[in-house]
Amino acid sequence: MYSILPVLLLFILGFLLQRGSTLTQTSVAGAKRIVSDLALPALLFQAFSSLEIESKYLILVVTIFLVCLLMVLLGKALAKPLRMETPYFPLLLGGFEMGMLGYALFLSIYGSEHVGKMALIDLGQVLFVFFVLMAFLIRERDGAHTTKALLTQFITSPVILAIGGGIVVSLVGTWFSPHPIWTAIDEGISLLASLTTPLIALSIGYGIHIKKEGLSWSLKTIMVRKLVLLGLALLINHFLIDRLLGMDTIYRYALLVMFLTPPPYVVTIYMRPNDKVNADYVDNTLSLDTLVSIVMVMFAAVLYT
Repeated sequence: MYSILPVLLLFILGFLLQRGSTLTQTSVAGAKRIVSDLALPALLFQAFSSLEIESKYLILVVTIFLVCLLMVLLGKALAKPLRMETPYFPLLLGGFEMGMLGYALFLSIYGSEHVGKMALIDLGQVLFVFFVLMAFLIRERDGAHTTKALLTQFITSPVILAIGGGIVVSLVGTWFSPHPIWTAIDEGISLLASLTTPLIALSIGYGIHIKKEGLSWSLKTIMVRKLVLLGLALLINHFLIDRLLGMDTIYRYALLVMFLTPPPYVVTIYMRPNDKVNADYVDNTLSLDTLVSIVMVMFAAVLYT
């Protein structure tokens, strides 16, 4: 639990810096761009290059993809009974914010030596976000979407390129003998990857804003999301990861951390700029769920063994 305190302190520092001039909206946007285009891809390249690939793990990847899809369908079914008069309620139930939060929390608790394990757990939801969630978001914003646009977005994403490169290295890396050049490149990537956690923590802390408008919708969303996903995480860990696949304990911890993270922050990027009601709801949900997620991950690290 105490290992996450440095990250938590950086979140708090970022939040406190809202009142000063050290950080601005422009500088935070720049920091996020560094993370999304450079630091996070470097971290993911490292993670997927150390990926332990076995054909049986495909079951886990598919299961997590289907869980994300199931959550969206559940949101559509619950929208009317819960009086959620917003099209974004189902979309905020599917997917997880791993890149900008989940990895930082996991690494701070369990260490960078296990980043490859988290990468395997993350793979199914990455595919869901890029191929399903983004299609829903674009259709909601524009009224339609094209397969060509989605594929272009997918193959040009620094994150996807890093993941693909990492998987290739994990498959063919043993063909090459150690060399000082490879070591130097690896150390450079490690330095770049190390920027991820502090920049993310400061940026997210700075960006936390909770408004009264749409707050009841946000609380309902978070409650449904946490209750359902926590139950699913425990079931998947027990029946799939432990019993069926016989995987190491660290995979259970990785899956629980991921299932406790908030919805993907990318949702805000694909919204209509003049849609204030839904924008307030989404911003509130992401900000509040980020705080809830940090607290729940801290307690899970202590209680879930």
